[in-house]
Amino acid sequence: MVIMIYSLMVLTENLVAKLTMPIFRVGRLNNSRGFTLTELSIVLFLISLFAVISVPLFSNVGENHLKHSTRRISSIVKYLYNEAALTATPHRLIFNLEQNNCTPQRQSALNEWQPVCNTVRSYQLPTDVNITAIWIEGKDLVNTGTATIEFHPQGWLPATTIHLQKVKKNEDDETTQLSIHLLPFTGSVEIEEGYHEFD
Repeated sequence: MVIMIYSLMVLTENLVAKLTMPIFRVGRLNNSRGFTLTELSIVLFLISLFAVISVPLFSNVGENHLKHSTRRISSIVKYLYNEAALTATPHRLIFNLEQNNCTPQRQSALNEWQPVCNTVRSYQLPTDVNITAIWIEGKDLVNTGTATIEFHPQGWLPATTIHLQKVKKNEDDETTQLSIHLLPFTGSVEIEEGYHEFD
């Protein structure tokens, strides 16, 4: 009997606690008025603020393609330079100016040129970026056709300058050019804005 009275007291206390405790019903729409004009104007202001911030970022897409292409070619060059020195095998990078791409290759034990393993692949430049010219030490300036940069196993490559240009979409666009200088003994890369010869 004592147990029964005790359990009834506990149930009564729980019921009293539930009745006095405020409970908020989340997810129920008690207000059917909708949004106020102030709330709508704040939301429209935030949307327009995000649009104002993001639209200028998209206007430089062509320039970003040019910089991205420069970084990509630079990383391929550095990889081939290091790989040639570490594996003591000749490597080369073939630029096709008509197709606007570059293809890395390595020399096999049978002296045949093969694609480099899956670590680095051929790179197709974006349609709004062109390779305008390539100068390789000891060779003539190449404006058309192919140009080949050879990476020697001793850790050396010929001094090279690669000229990239952003394609003008209309007459109002500026011509943006970048020159990539490949340094012979370190395989490092210098990037200059504009059309510059190797010094």
